[in-house]
Amino acid sequence: MSLEQPPPGQRASDKDREQAATLLQEAHTDGRLDFQELDERLTQVYAAKTQLELRTATADLVPVRSRTAPAEVSIRATHSSQKREGAWQVPERVSAELTHSSARLDFTDAVVHSPEVTVSAALTHSSITMIVPVGWSVSLDEVELHGGSANNRTVGATTNGVHLIVQGTAKYSSVTVRHPRKRHWWWPFYRK
Repeated sequence: MSLEQPPPGQRASDKDREQAATLLQEAHTDGRLDFQELDERLTQVYAAKTQLELRTATADLVPVRSRTAPAEVSIRATHSSQKREGAWQVPERVSAELTHSSARLDFTDAVVHSPEVTVSAALTHSSITMIVPVGWSVSLDEVELHGGSANNRTVGATTNGVHLIVQGTAKYSSVTVRHPRKRHWWWPFYRK
């Protein structure tokens, strides 16, 4: 049995609340939040019972760039599948070259180092799915389609969250951006 990242409706732990509070303190220290906003959001974080409530309190805050952040992540696949999920380090640029393959980039619990992330895709008979938290804005305007499709299924985007730009070519391929799926109480297995 593989461990999945916590779904948005899952209960938040004390550790989750402390991580969110640390992010808020960092944002206050570098001037992104004033004292009143910090106080309001800390109250919201410490009262949060679910992952979704924590993400709502921190959705428009991106951690300050780390010196260890990679410059670019490259994903290449031929007749296979690739995944990036959990707390993976997301640089400003992600490139994906897929031929007869699939890729799944889950940004839900990723560590994002920039207010803007560009995914540059070169797809041939392939599919790429990107899962983004609520609050991210998405642009698919720079995807060139050749017998393919590009679908943005996100809602509730804001100008304060991370902006995802998807560009490149999709030859007989599909590009999909969506939010994590909601877990139903009656369904025993959860899949993002």
